[in-house]
Amino acid sequence: MKSKVHAIAGVLGFFCVLTFWISTVSSELLGSPETVATVKTSVFRGMLVLLPALLVAGASGVSLLGKRTDPLAVAKQKRGPIAFMTGLFVLLPSSYFLSSWASQGALDGWFYGVQAVELAGSTVCLVMIGLNIRDGLALRGRIGAGRSKNPTIEARNGGPLVAIHLPVLANPQGDALPNKPVMALCRCGASKTKPYCDGSHNDIGFDSSPSEDRSKDEILTYEGEEVTIHYNRLLCSHAAECGRRQKAAFDSSRKPWIVPDNAPKQGVLDVVKACPSGALRFSLPGESEPQHAQPDTKGITVESDGPYRVSGVPLADARLATGANPHKYVLCRCGASKNKPYCDGSHYDIGWKSGPPQ
Repeated sequence: MKSKVHAIAGVLGFFCVLTFWISTVSSELLGSPETVATVKTSVFRGMLVLLPALLVAGASGVSLLGKRTDPLAVAKQKRGPIAFMTGLFVLLPSSYFLSSWASQGALDGWFYGVQAVELAGSTVCLVMIGLNIRDGLALRGRIGAGRSKNPTIEARNGGPLVAIHLPVLANPQGDALPNKPVMALCRCGASKTKPYCDGSHNDIGFDSSPSEDRSKDEILTYEGEEVTIHYNRLLCSHAAECGRRQKAAFDSSRKPWIVPDNAPKQGVLDVVKACPSGALRFSLPGESEPQHAQPDTKGITVESDGPYRVSGVPLADARLATGANPHKYVLCRCGASKNKPYCDGSHYDIGWKSGPPQ
């Protein structure tokens, strides 16, 4: 509700100022002195709409942004007061004097000088409000992401995951979910329209930054005669695919939990390929660099009561963990992971329920 009020107030303020500007210029170019007087009186009365709209837009915007410090949020917070102060200290007094002078027929040098100031102030308001509307849409994932035609995912700071030109969005059974060229997907866990974002991250003050006690970003190496496994816990979503497939080689109840020689080489490689998070890599004897098992598909699978499994789609503008596979990873959507944007299995710990897709 708060986000709707903010949007309505901002758009109302923008069109108020735009109407003032267009009617002023049109009346001067095409109208009579009587028309100019009518327009200036209407502009002055219109301030009773503009100023409250700017005040509501600014106050609701501050509330929605909370303590966010990302560039778009900071820019919006700076522009709002500029627009309101310009309206209060430039447009309001200018419209008062212009209305009074025009009604008396005093269309002299003073009139046109003040009107020039009014038009300049209106232009400033239009620019400030217009940029804030643009950035507000970008923060909600509505615009600004479609520059590239290549599939990608953007993790908005304090906001949703924005999926761009996603080939497939599906449930675990492989059934396709509604897909658009640019979609905002919830990752705060609070949206009422999961997996899609409804702006709830603003209402709950969602913090998308990783926790201070997140998993350590390091590579652990488990050597075997035929194959060596490399593991980064920071990436692991604890889906337990490895234990289900080859428990002899991957057993989290023991130390070391990975013993590659306890299973056939191909079985171990199959586990690496099945790992949805890209936390596992492998190297063969004589190889100096570990390898990822690359995915065969492209898209996002929305796990029931769980995370987003991503394959074949890169995560843009993200600080990738050491050894991360840019084309295979698992992203948190319950909002509780300590390793954001990656899933750390917290949805299991908190008993998170996503409900059916809306």
